[in-house]
Amino acid sequence: MTDEALRATWGFTDADLVANRAGRLSPAQQATMTKAKSLSQVVTLVFGAIFVVIIGVIAIIVLPPLLAPQPANSSAVPPGIIVLVIVVVVGIIALTALRSRRKLSRLDGAVLVTEGEAKTREGEAGIGDDAFSLGVYRLKVGSVTFPISSPEKLRAFTDGQRYRVYYVMGTLPVIVAAESV
Repeated sequence: MTDEALRATWGFTDADLVANRAGRLSPAQQATMTKAKSLSQVVTLVFGAIFVVIIGVIAIIVLPPLLAPQPANSSAVPPGIIVLVIVVVVGIIALTALRSRRKLSRLDGAVLVTEGEAKTREGEAGIGDDAFSLGVYRLKVGSVTFPISSPEKLRAFTDGQRYRVYYVMGTLPVIVAAESV
C-alpha cells in the first residue's frame, strides 16, 4: 500500500507524522491518547467495583456458614484458606492495576520508533468448538510486535516491505503513525 493509503487507514496526518519524527505526539494524537487513558481508567474502576461486590457477596453469604461449627467428618474448606485465597487474589489484582496504570501513564510520553520489514500474522482465538472466536492480528516491524485491532489496519502493511513505525508504549505498543522506507 502507498503511504497515503496507510495514512487514511490508520487515521494520521502529515502533521502527526512530522511530530512523531521529532519524537513527540501531535496535539491531535495527544488528545486521542488522553481519551484512551480516561476510558481505560473508567473500565478499571468498573471492574474494581464488580470485584468488590463479589468479595462482599462471598463475605456475607459464603463465609458465615463455613464459620459455623462443622461436624468432625466435614469436607468443608477451612475458612482460613478461603480468606487467604481472597487476600492473594486481591493482592494480585491490586498489583496488576497499579502496573497497568503506570504503563498507561506513558501513553502521552515520548514517541518511540522501530524500523524493518513488516511481518503480518492473522489468526483466530476462540473458546469451545467455534462457539465464540475472535480474529487476532499481529504486525512485527523490527523487534517490536504490535497487536492490531482490525484486518483492514493489518492489510495496510505489505509483508516484506520496509517500514518505519512510530509508537507509544502503554501496556502494549500502540502505533501512532507509520511510513514506508
